[in-house]
Amino acid sequence: MQVQVKDLDKNKKSLSIEIPQEEVGKRLTKTYSAVLNSASIPGFRKGKAPLKILKLYYGKNINRQVAEELVSEYYKKAVAEKNLKVAMEPEIKIGRLADGDVDLNEDKPLKFEAIVEIFPKVKIGEYKGVEIEAEKTEITKEDVEAVLERKREEKAELIPVTNRPSQRGDLITIDYQIEIAGKIAKELKNQKLILGKTPLPKGWEKELTAVKKGDVKEIREESKSEKSKGKKVVYKLTVKDIQERRLLVLTDDFARKLGNFENLDKAREKIKAELEGISKIYEEENLRRAVTEKVLKNSDIEVPPSVIKRFSEYYMSLNKDLSEEESKKIAGENIKQQLIIEEIAKKEKIEVTDEEVNKRKKEIQARDGSEEDIKENLQREKVLRFLVENAKVKEKAKKMILTPEEAGKLSSSKKGSIITV
Repeated sequence: MQVQVKDLDKNKKSLSIEIPQEEVGKRLTKTYSAVLNSASIPGFRKGKAPLKILKLYYGKNINRQVAEELVSEYYKKAVAEKNLKVAMEPEIKIGRLADGDVDLNEDKPLKFEAIVEIFPKVKIGEYKGVEIEAEKTEITKEDVEAVLERKREEKAELIPVTNRPSQRGDLITIDYQIEIAGKIAKELKNQKLILGKTPLPKGWEKELTAVKKGDVKEIREESKSEKSKGKKVVYKLTVKDIQERRLLVLTDDFARKLGNFENLDKAREKIKAELEGISKIYEEENLRRAVTEKVLKNSDIEVPPSVIKRFSEYYMSLNKDLSEEESKKIAGENIKQQLIIEEIAKKEKIEVTDEEVNKRKKEIQARDGSEEDIKENLQREKVLRFLVENAKVKEKAKKMILTPEEAGKLSSSKKGSIITV
């Protein structure tokens, strides 16, 4: 293989690559042999058609397939040989025949050009011994009680209300309809909310307090959205059901119902242990983020605008609420972080073994993720662990102090298993 590299615009290079004639001929012969064994051509038994006839039937497709395989394979070899860090997919230019098909011949080498955009050299600054501040979270008695209070909320007995109007703390089921300029814009059925706890639009809680099953309430206002600004909006709320929520008393019996605990003290011990486990995960994440930000600040990394644009568009496709400015900022930071990870891995010879990849594959089982992605994630974990271990960490005490609402959010996150106790 012959490779010539020519500088084009900033961060762009042209790779002129020549694949030897021997390799082209060998690959064509091998592919024709494989096709011949399975090809069905009229007038010939399977696998018995002459090569000349086979070429007439399948020549263009085989040439295209072999050319694609060779170009992909030798492009990767050329990039590795010239030690280029490519930022985007290459633009491939290859010889064509008059009919537009690939000019591939077993008697001559295959020449093609790959125009690539590359990352400039990463100038990494100080990354060992950087000073960072870490918050050490103290789990308080109040945090444990907040979780227990949340559990009381979740396990509350629901009693149908028939002899009084609704009041704060009741669970109300409603249908609601939104009319804009006399036309129904939205309609939802069986929406559940707790008076005094569920966040509601302005005026809703007042209208739904002191109501009975079957009552219909209307809230009228002027639309504030750009699409329907100035038009009259009517919210029609129909009360379907009202239930009183009776909270269980915190007793040893409650602890047994909660998770088959011997008594309430044992439940508190379990909750505290889980909160400590969750806070440790957050602490580790914050440490990794702090040390990465510090190394980024110490380094000089330039990311080609085209790469930021591509990643930015991808982030905006995942999150429609993300502005172009925000997505570009996130894209730039994420790309720089990855470049730093790769550079430190190279400098410190931090590698991922096949054994580690196979172990992680078993752990994630059916979840999505290619082997390359798994290897990249493992390398990232190893580098971040290396950075934290080599950082100068100054600890600062911090109390958690959860509210029952915050405990509920924590329970539903993937950080821990509070929800299971």
